[in-house]
Amino acid sequence: MKTKEEIFNLIKNTVNLSGEINDYQMRLSNGRFERENLIGIYKIRKGIATRQENFKLAEEMSLLLIGLEDYTGILLKGANIYGKDYFGMYYLSEDWEKVIGYLESEIDEDKFNKLI
Repeated sequence: MKTKEEIFNLIKNTVNLSGEINDYQMRLSNGRFERENLIGIYKIRKGIATRQENFKLAEEMSLLLIGLEDYTGILLKGANIYGKDYFGMYYLSEDWEKVIGYLESEIDEDKFNKLI
């Protein structure tokens, strides 16, 4: 397995995160996610976002779905990265070599701290 720093740098290069790993908190999943299940979940979430007229979220879901549908593997790994005003959820190939898709948003740190 790659180190957290290697995984962070892979993600940083994919989505152009500013700063360094010490500017963020990062959590890697212990388990694996089944690609087909994720596709089903995010298709539903995209539909809900569209019905609620949250078109930005629906577009992000569309991009995530493209990555998931193009990936030929069965299982994925996950990583969450959060910083002062940022949260990102990333799905990577099972060997941690490639970012398959992600969702990210700007957050209010006070609200986020209440969630964790």
